[in-house]
Amino acid sequence: MIKVIFAGGGTGGHIFPGLAMAQEFQKRLPQARIVFVGTARGLEADIVPRYGFQLELISIIGLSRSLNKRLFLFPFYLLKGLSRSSHLLKRVTPDLVVGTGGYVSWPVVFLAGIKNIPTLIQEQNSYPGITTRLLAGLVDRVCLAYQDSEKYFCFRKNLKVLGNPVRREITESGPKSGFKSFELDPDKKTLFIFGGSQGSKTINRAFLQSLRFLESEKNMQILWQTGKKDFQEIKNQMNKSPIPSAVLPFIQDMGAAYSVSDLILSRAGALSLAEIISCKKPSLLIPYPFAANDHQRKNAEYLTKKGAAEMILEKDMDGEKLARLTMDLLKDEDKLKSMRNACKGLFQPRSTELLVDEMMGLLKAKKKL
Repeated sequence: MIKVIFAGGGTGGHIFPGLAMAQEFQKRLPQARIVFVGTARGLEADIVPRYGFQLELISIIGLSRSLNKRLFLFPFYLLKGLSRSSHLLKRVTPDLVVGTGGYVSWPVVFLAGIKNIPTLIQEQNSYPGITTRLLAGLVDRVCLAYQDSEKYFCFRKNLKVLGNPVRREITESGPKSGFKSFELDPDKKTLFIFGGSQGSKTINRAFLQSLRFLESEKNMQILWQTGKKDFQEIKNQMNKSPIPSAVLPFIQDMGAAYSVSDLILSRAGALSLAEIISCKKPSLLIPYPFAANDHQRKNAEYLTKKGAAEMILEKDMDGEKLARLTMDLLKDEDKLKSMRNACKGLFQPRSTELLVDEMMGLLKAKKKL
């Protein structure tokens, strides 16, 4: 039996790419044993079991970039994470280890590389994360989402640009079922607002300020994923607004949400952008300014340069400006069409399949298949 470990977690941006690859791998090899590795604090503790995959937990924290308690605790957690990962590798005896980023993937992929277990990293961001850059020289393959990312690596022999994997359910939903499930009007322009799986307080606050500048607009409606913390307040505000809306704390069927959208107002995490591109949707991006190495801004700049998105920095944003930018885009059908076409040029429809091809290739090279 072939055994594969997917290591990565914390945010949906590291979890869902692993799930997309795991689904495709299981489709090809139904008898394979697939194990995910994450932490109890990350979203993986809730998400992975819902997809029917085994989840193993390790204790580790990220390296703090400032002088605080976490910085002093880091060596202890690193040793603890390495010890737990070593025991896990001995128990599972994987034939392949795949890292999808984040600090949780580092000890597992690092030890697998030292033990000569076939290893692959899938990097989602245009600016590669520190885990990817540290491990690039040790692993068998580094699969990048963007061509521009190659310049950040000294050794490029093991690099391949294959795009970001997207779950099948994202692209399989149709707008007809989406309008029905969200109780929205198919004849109105739909703005979809979301700030990642947990919502964005900054985006939520800014758009609440925008509402008074949009009340005269008759041809728009809002689909809003707020996150749990802001849900009730935003729901109450939208109940008073003349703008039709569907407000939810979390949207399980993101494929349906994308399918009904004419414009998406979003952060610029790699997973969100991969899904937006795959659904060929125009977007107005507000990068999270405190993301590691400012990678969200770099992601947004890449899409903006390619004509697939517009960007506004958080420091430049206020309610009036956000309302104006949103309506200028929603009313400009030529611009929306141009952005949709740019998405088509960026989307690699076979990314997930190509990544699993690489996994299969590594297994065959080690005579595991």
